[in-house]
Amino acid sequence: MKLFDTQPKSDPRYLYGREKELETLVQYLKQKDWVILLGPRRVGKTSLARCAITKLGYKNIVIDARENSNFMQSLMSSLKESRASLGLRAEIKIPHVSLNLGVSYNKVFLKEGLNAVLGKTKRLFILVDEAQWLSNPRGVTMILAHIYDYYYDKVTFVITGSTIGVMKSIIEPGAKSPLYGRAITKMDVKRWGTTVSLGFLKAGTKEVGLEMDTKTGILVEENLDGLPGWLTLFGYNYTHLKNPNPALKETIKEAKKIVAQELESIGKLGIGSERLIVVVKALAQGHTRFADLIEETGFNNTSLSKYMSTLNKLGYVDKDNKGNYAISDPILEQLIKEKL
Repeated sequence: MKLFDTQPKSDPRYLYGREKELETLVQYLKQKDWVILLGPRRVGKTSLARCAITKLGYKNIVIDARENSNFMQSLMSSLKESRASLGLRAEIKIPHVSLNLGVSYNKVFLKEGLNAVLGKTKRLFILVDEAQWLSNPRGVTMILAHIYDYYYDKVTFVITGSTIGVMKSIIEPGAKSPLYGRAITKMDVKRWGTTVSLGFLKAGTKEVGLEMDTKTGILVEENLDGLPGWLTLFGYNYTHLKNPNPALKETIKEAKKIVAQELESIGKLGIGSERLIVVVKALAQGHTRFADLIEETGFNNTSLSKYMSTLNKLGYVDKDNKGNYAISDPILEQLIKEKL
């Protein structure tokens, strides 16, 4: 694996620029803490989690919420597929019951499925990736609370995502939530600064026998906003095209498609993506104050606050200390301006 490989890193040797975060996460996991990694998409949460688990050397399974939003099915399927590597001899059964996580469902699922497996596990890490895309917040928190209460010494969760959808229910459980009162550690994973981004680009290009001068590196970093995922995609394209300018154009083209798909997918979380786009369009036209955005969009105070919060948690919009809002993701800004 090389720095410019686009798959999430699992070898700590290729986790560039996250040495402090990796050390911190490893220490938390050694203490058996459950950890939530927060940050925008493509900031490197998945790679950080995988490398920490690799460094500790324990058996693990990965649940990608983007592939299946049903937590129960994903969890049991992953355990079943990993039965041999986890050292589980008994057959794992996935109960054929309703997916609404009612009381009867829980008793069947926990007794016939989950307890039968986890009761035989010695030490297991479970990575739940992009958990905001999971469905049924009540059901997810109920399962997590059960595992927390009965298998804390055996099972450790690392959960990545943005604080919307199910993730909000996990991070900020209300008094009636099954997870209320359970301590879960939170870590924020930030974008790279210019120095780290340039260092990554120069190290990656050297690794593949190419060069990266500082001026070009700064241009790339400014266009891709210090997000490791975008910078890695650029490096991948540069490796194949051998020229940084067409590589950057191709990266921006691909990135726009990905962001456009993400905005459409937000509707699955019960948040209308078309309303978020209305807000971002207003920002792209220079309306940066909250009062101006209300006038431009026609949304009321409560609705606009909710949309701004969602855009901020997704890493698309920031607010400065003067109260001005701005699109923080240059890919999104370019995409929106093309549609104006």
